[in-house]
Amino acid sequence: MKKINVIGITAVVILFLVSTSCQDAVVNNIREVTVTDSIPDSISTKKVGFELVQIKGLSNFVVWINDEPLTEEQFDAIDLPFNWRKNQPREGEPDGGKFYRSPDATEDGVFTKEEHFGYQWKFNAKVVDMNVDLPDNDDGLLAGRNIAKYHQVRFNAGRTIYVLISPDGKEYIRISRDANRTIDEAIIPSSWQIKERVLTEELILDLPNPTLNIRAENNQDSFQGPVEL
Repeated sequence: MKKINVIGITAVVILFLVSTSCQDAVVNNIREVTVTDSIPDSISTKKVGFELVQIKGLSNFVVWINDEPLTEEQFDAIDLPFNWRKNQPREGEPDGGKFYRSPDATEDGVFTKEEHFGYQWKFNAKVVDMNVDLPDNDDGLLAGRNIAKYHQVRFNAGRTIYVLISPDGKEYIRISRDANRTIDEAIIPSSWQIKERVLTEELILDLPNPTLNIRAENNQDSFQGPVEL
């Protein structure tokens, strides 16, 4: 039987999510910057959260986000059975955001919450396709997964955002990073690009459902979309 690789399945964590009203994405409010531009102090403090992945079948991966404060030491100490996996602690890039509902809910504001391994968790995402084919990715530098979720993110004016651009021009915004990464720069195929942009106005995005989550395999940077910027 083929071994299922669930390390780094999703990057949907934004710890201490803030409540904001649903708005259309702000467009035409960004400019390209060079790598010498300074990054605002507002993103120097990262939000780190934790996820568990429950494997219910070959195409049924349920993602649980911690719904109570949890330290990395507590997370590391959780002993999991064979059908559970830990996602690495993630740094959330947005300044705020929210999940509207659990993926199986029929209306906003409804969440499935359960206690697992002594802590409270919230069902906030589901992997619906583990292996999405990506263009010009023969060397496997990127991994693509479709994630079902109802997710809005917000970036403050003045922020630098990081955008992954596919060979066909689709754009994916960086949502989270491996909190324990040892390599900062994502390695991507030569026909793909990563652009830095500075927001001149607040940016609010409702990510598509499902969201294509593209991760750089070398450092697990997570870009999600496609989005219109």
